[in-house]
Amino acid sequence: MVKPQWQILGKEKPEDARSVLHILLADRGLDHSFLNGTLKDLEAHLRIDGMEEGARIMAGHLCAGSKILLVGDYDCDGITSLAQVSHFLNDIGYRNYEVVVPHRSEGYGIPERAVHEHPDAKVLLAMDCGTLDVRAVTAARELGMECIVIDHHEVPEKGRAPATVLINPKQPACRSTFKSFCSAGLTLLFLACLRRAIRDRFQAPSLGGKYLALAAIGTVADIVPLVDANRILARSGLQSLNQHCFPPVKRIADQAGLSNRILTAGHLGYYIGPRLNAAGRMADARIAFDLLMAAEPESISRLTHELNRLNSRRQQEEDAILNDVRRRLLGSKGRRRTLIIGDHRWNAGVIGIVASRIQQELHYGPVVVFALDREIGVARGSARSVPGFDIHEALKACDDLLLKWGGHKMAAGMTILSDQMDPLADRLEQVADMHPEHVFKPMGKVDLEVDLDVVTAELYESLSQLEPYGMGNPIPTFAARGVKVKLQRVFGREQSHLRLLVNDRVGAVFWRGNQLVNVKRWRDDNPVDLVFQVDWDDFTGKPMLNVKDMGHLFP
Repeated sequence: MVKPQWQILGKEKPEDARSVLHILLADRGLDHSFLNGTLKDLEAHLRIDGMEEGARIMAGHLCAGSKILLVGDYDCDGITSLAQVSHFLNDIGYRNYEVVVPHRSEGYGIPERAVHEHPDAKVLLAMDCGTLDVRAVTAARELGMECIVIDHHEVPEKGRAPATVLINPKQPACRSTFKSFCSAGLTLLFLACLRRAIRDRFQAPSLGGKYLALAAIGTVADIVPLVDANRILARSGLQSLNQHCFPPVKRIADQAGLSNRILTAGHLGYYIGPRLNAAGRMADARIAFDLLMAAEPESISRLTHELNRLNSRRQQEEDAILNDVRRRLLGSKGRRRTLIIGDHRWNAGVIGIVASRIQQELHYGPVVVFALDREIGVARGSARSVPGFDIHEALKACDDLLLKWGGHKMAAGMTILSDQMDPLADRLEQVADMHPEHVFKPMGKVDLEVDLDVVTAELYESLSQLEPYGMGNPIPTFAARGVKVKLQRVFGREQSHLRLLVNDRVGAVFWRGNQLVNVKRWRDDNPVDLVFQVDWDDFTGKPMLNVKDMGHLFP
């Protein structure tokens, strides 16, 4: 594991559990209104540029009975967007539509085959793709289709597709004050506009229930900031899932060992989302889409089992690639700020996850992992960056080396000729050399230093008001200095995890702690500093510590 240096952000030390939430909100520049946003607050976002015009165009085609072509990207955001629109059309009794889910092997974006296979469609609705798909959108327009694109990827000054309507808050002229939606959130807003536009002709459904659930899953899984409208979508969707569980998601949760658990954003991000994504990574994303559309228990069960199998295979391949990278890095000379690595044996469907894990466990800095195709001499890559290094801007400086690319500040995808990997590595390293050194040193952030007496059931309940947690609203992290920690046992398949007792009274778990501390040299009476988050132990009915680091961490 890459061990960070810890920085305590809060200057005030809370006196009791009650004061912790107030201090956290103030330190994060928030007030109590952050805790209380409702779906009514989303009304302002219905005026995002293109939203009403796109709904008007779609409504016209629905009233005319036109054939609709729906295309969604193969990841969780695209699939949950696609499922929302498909459910909406089914719910209003509309059947003249076709769904195309691209294969990962086709690369990111609208596949041109979708247009050519359905030349009689009158409108193309693309979700989580389309902003840059010039060829496919041009082909659709030439066939007489109107093209509505719902997307959230970066919008360049030049090279955008000639869509009839682009619904993307990142386009420079968009008046939206909130730019961080994913496509699943934008799709729900679009359906709210469409619902109004067709109310005189169709009996439109309420957009709670499965619609909110799908928007929440896409929002959490796409790792967009869980603040403002995204927070409302995620929280409302979780409430919907927990009160009126959407059968396909309930079955996925059961398969993931979450039966009878209150689902959280963490569960969506670490259990539900990865299983939906596994279909596109390992086989065909249509499997995930079909599951989200399934109504019969037998179909739901069969498709869920298939996703579970694909997810297990994904985990195995991911571990194998990571071990391969670990061996290669042991033999490397010197340390570069960037890491570009690839192999023809690696599965293109998992390289993005591997890039993230390399950052966490092996190399802190921008990482690009490539899957090489020897037959055609092309490499498909996935990049992950770190705060302070805009990978989208960096790749602009490498544009002449890339066949195709796109993304945002923290992640990107690209296709290059295999023999351009080394020139790309050198170019990216040159860009990295222009950044200050601290960008490439992992810094862990601690919200507050506390005494362990503050860790009570009252604190746990108080902190739960901040959920759902995610990017932009991280789980509160605390530090306690000079505590005594007893090692109770080492556990896990690979003996990686530690069960601890802190100050003889507070239980704790240190996941993968055996990789960071030397158990053989453990001394129970040696005071240490702890960095931790507050969790709940269902077995004891008490709060427990989720330890992130321990040792002599602070001066």
